[in-house]
Amino acid sequence: MIYLRIVTILILTTFSLSSFAQQKISLSEVATHVKKTNYKVLENAQRVYQAKEMIHYSKRNLLPKLNLWKVIKLPFDWSAAIDIVQDIAPFLVPANWFRVSENKLLYLAQQEQYRALWANEIMTSKLLYLNTLRDFNFKTALEEQKNQIEELLGIAETRLVFGEVSPQTVKFLKIRSLELNEDLRVLKNLLYEEKKALSYLLGLAQEDDIELEKITLPNVDELEPIRFDTFIFRAIDHAPELTQYDFIKEALKYVRKEISFSFLGSSTTSRSMAGGIFSNIPIQDGLGFGLSSSLRISKSEKEILDINQNATKEVLKKNLYLLVNDFNSYVENVENQNERYSLAVTNYESIRTQLILGMKIDPLEILTSIENLFNAKVSLTHYRYEVVNVMEKVKRMIFNGDYSKNSAILEDLLIGENQ
Repeated sequence: MIYLRIVTILILTTFSLSSFAQQKISLSEVATHVKKTNYKVLENAQRVYQAKEMIHYSKRNLLPKLNLWKVIKLPFDWSAAIDIVQDIAPFLVPANWFRVSENKLLYLAQQEQYRALWANEIMTSKLLYLNTLRDFNFKTALEEQKNQIEELLGIAETRLVFGEVSPQTVKFLKIRSLELNEDLRVLKNLLYEEKKALSYLLGLAQEDDIELEKITLPNVDELEPIRFDTFIFRAIDHAPELTQYDFIKEALKYVRKEISFSFLGSSTTSRSMAGGIFSNIPIQDGLGFGLSSSLRISKSEKEILDINQNATKEVLKKNLYLLVNDFNSYVENVENQNERYSLAVTNYESIRTQLILGMKIDPLEILTSIENLFNAKVSLTHYRYEVVNVMEKVKRMIFNGDYSKNSAILEDLLIGENQ
């Protein structure tokens, strides 16, 4: 009986270990996971694929098709002969040709939207990765501080026996130790949430645990300031947020042609862009008096697109200015952080040496030196991580590094549909 229980426990333990696998992730692998398994990227890739298929659908709609109901209706209602033109010779309707050209341009615009989406998802994932590593470092520093305070508490309790410290001092140190226990508990929960959030962004199963590889932080004092002019032209030229407007405005030209030739019939093919692009522009079917109004509305739509494109360009420039300013401020003021940390280390080592030599020192003074060292160490690490974050955001703006490559999942979809 005991043997069966042992076997059962071993089987359950083995099953539990196999059910929760651990996967090691590096920062360089984040982009690959996002491009292949991120849920938003996968969904948007399907949208682009649908836009590509809409082009083929529009082209095939130019071929003759047979509508039996209209053919049966023809002997009884000769006005139905006009409708049959759309079926027998749809290529004679100019709006159908214009709609094909629109869908080609709107497909390209949707590709640019896709590029912007996966670039944002990559940046978000990498920043979360870096932030999680920073919190792990914070946890390590907090554990070191807790060990230092517990060491100090042990010394204070010993001195309490000889009456060298007051009971209030010992209680104060115990309170601080308990506060650190609570801080560690909260921080561990935060790290757990961050890892689960990162798993979701990477498209990994929530049952699996991920381990993050550490990165080498840059020596900020060895970096040089950067200039706005170095990046602005590349940022503007490579911004999908701006390029999409160029394609949409080109598509709008074909909408205007649709309006002008609407007296020859309207297209039965829908546009490929989701969200009802240009749906606010009325296009009459046949002769009518709304032609001039439709053209004026399309002209106003062009003005709106120009305004939005210019506004987007200014937002990109503003963000780049802020990033350059942040980076330079870190580089130019890193000496303050280094000096603060150096002084904190020197002060802590001095007090610790005096304590080892048996000199009479107030434990609260030692506690202050410990907290000063902790704050200086955390601040310097935070400073270096912020520099990495700014560099990552600049890479996103100029589409450098992981952002310069296309998405594998989209390429597979677009290649597969041609096979």
